[in-house]
Amino acid sequence: DSLLQEMDGEGGQYFAPADGHFNQEGLYTGDPGGGGGYQDLEQAYDGQFAEFSPAGGEYQNTNEFSPLSHVLGDGGVGISALAFDAQEELIWMGNQAGHVTSYYGTQLEKYTSFQVSRGEGVRSILTTERGILALTQTRLRCQIRRGIPVFTHHSANMLEMQCMLRYPQRPTQVLMGGIQDKMISFDLEKGKESQLLDTGGSCAVLRYHGR
Repeated sequence: DSLLQEMDGEGGQYFAPADGHFNQEGLYTGDPGGGGGYQDLEQAYDGQFAEFSPAGGEYQNTNEFSPLSHVLGDGGVGISALAFDAQEELIWMGNQAGHVTSYYGTQLEKYTSFQVSRGEGVRSILTTERGILALTQTRLRCQIRRGIPVFTHHSANMLEMQCMLRYPQRPTQVLMGGIQDKMISFDLEKGKESQLLDTGGSCAVLRYHGR
């Protein structure tokens, strides 16, 4: 009672539930006779989305998405990489002709557009505080968001690159993998490869796992 009085004195409100009971798991199930109160929310998720219907005042299950807008990619060739900017409100697109374009807003208005490679398509894009990283088949390109080049890295270890990953334990490192037996750890501060890892096979996708 004293805790409730303190809450009420601080401007908070306490709402007592309707008559009912708690089950063995401590969940309030409402009136035993079915006369109202809270309902047990411990239900299995069926994998469907819900949509609110103003007319009926109820939620209806739906598995459909509503597109906001669409835009034709630059260059008229296939889009090969997409990435949401972790620092700015932008989405980045790379295509098979080695061109990168950024868009902003719900209408996907063009922000910047520049070439990162003349002979190879963009296979992966990552964003950093400094700019963006664009990975092609044999090169790693860094450019600021306005398009000015920072560096281009190429080595004999980059034969068929496909994907990149940055992970919190080593924020200055980026992992690069591909259709090859070696995965590369690249130091962004020093601008050179710091380690080679034997994967024992191809690596098409890199994803971070907390463990």
